[in-house]
Amino acid sequence: MNKLLEVRNLRIEATTRPPGEKPKSVVLVDDVSFSLEKGRVLGLIGESGAGKSTIGLSTLAYGRGGARITGGEVVLEGIDILKLRKSQIQKIRGARVCYVAQSAAAAFNPAHRIGDQVIEATLQHKLMSRQQARERATYLFTVLGLPNPETFGDRYPHQVSGGQLQRAMTAMALCPNPALIVFDEPTTRST
Repeated sequence: MNKLLEVRNLRIEATTRPPGEKPKSVVLVDDVSFSLEKGRVLGLIGESGAGKSTIGLSTLAYGRGGARITGGEVVLEGIDILKLRKSQIQKIRGARVCYVAQSAAAAFNPAHRIGDQVIEATLQHKLMSRQQARERATYLFTVLGLPNPETFGDRYPHQVSGGQLQRAMTAMALCPNPALIVFDEPTTRST
């Protein structure tokens, strides 16, 4: 087997501060284990608040909203990223593992053009030249079915639809050609 990711006995906790009470630790995720082979897709299914997003973010060695990883291992390409220094983790985030958030609008800075934001991580990690990154972004805009892919990146986030912005965020994650992409709620369901 060709393992890309192994999560072993993951434990994530947070501190709550109820009014009038002492802060206390709460377990959000306990003893979660799974593995993912290269070239495969893995989906986590559960109710709202079950910890799917929290588990997904752990693959970037990240805990949001006061959550912290307190146990287990997250092994990406043979390296337990939870044992890395912050500077080493920053080299992985946006290069080897990318994240697609639930809210595309929150992922983009309204003051910057979409294309500049799509190629930003690729340039920061020095994975391609600016020209190569722009060409890759245009290719991704085409593959993802965005209108006028050659000029789509010149627009600002408020100038495109929510669905187009979601696809642009996917292009942002794909641009650096990472080993792993975590999609937080990749589909929505209409009732």
